[in-house]
Amino acid sequence: MTQQGKSNSHSEPNSPDTAQADGMNEGITVLAYLISGVAVYGAVGWLGDHFLKTSFLLPIGIVLGAAVGIYVIIRRFGRISGATPAAGSTVARGRATAEPKDQIDE
Repeated sequence: MTQQGKSNSHSEPNSPDTAQADGMNEGITVLAYLISGVAVYGAVGWLGDHFLKTSFLLPIGIVLGAAVGIYVIIRRFGRISGATPAAGSTVARGRATAEPKDQIDE
């Protein structure tokens, strides 16, 4: 007993619900990277403070964890998917680099 005449709006790849779900997934992933960076490096700083009997490694670990989390977020999500490189440039390793004019074939 299958329903062949009906289409499910959730199965369409370009539906607004799918785009919204993809955006929500990316947002949650970004938040998880940021929180996990602060938590992991904060824990390492706390352990360093605990065993070395200091009091400055925890704040350094938290700030370093936030910086590493932001770096990972920018590396993973920083590219604009619809952007095209400028004329006369090549894409190497995800970066647009300009070619010298004498190497451009016309």
